[in-house]
Amino acid sequence: MERPSNAVGATGASPIARVFDELAARDEAALIPYITAGDPDLEMTSLLLRTLATAGADVIELGVPFSDPTADGPVIQRASERALRHGATLERVFEMLDGLRGANLPPIVLFGYYNPFLQYGLSRLVQRASAVGVGGLLVVDLPIEESEPLRRELQGAPIDLIQLVAPTTPEPRMGRIAELASGF
Repeated sequence: MERPSNAVGATGASPIARVFDELAARDEAALIPYITAGDPDLEMTSLLLRTLATAGADVIELGVPFSDPTADGPVIQRASERALRHGATLERVFEMLDGLRGANLPPIVLFGYYNPFLQYGLSRLVQRASAVGVGGLLVVDLPIEESEPLRRELQGAPIDLIQLVAPTTPEPRMGRIAELASGF
């Protein structure tokens, strides 16, 4: 299958695709941990990101806290509540990531909900994410039918749009999601 046009980089593949290509060549699986940004605070999140990188994470999913994380379970919901209480915002997450440039982190996937990304501004989101080295976006509540504006903004950016399927997703829909997704 041809890579989506947003999957670019020095080798013709996105940073996440390069990680998976390297792992496949070694017949290894990916270690992709998840943490919520700002839980317990952004200083600890920064330390955790560096620690996960040192421990061998191949990609890191970084949850962007949201006030109504309906697609998440109680553990992530509580982590989001704590992060928001401690002042975590999308802009502060970007500032933290900007401070980590040069820290030799694996690709970071911003894992979040569409409303905060939309409120931030999709163009601004993609520009800021690119500037701080984000490798992917995973928007848990963005159906493919409504993903065109974000996919359009991602055209040519080195950021994958990772799409989700559920065990109950019909096969034809799975095919369409896989066709539009990039990353993993």
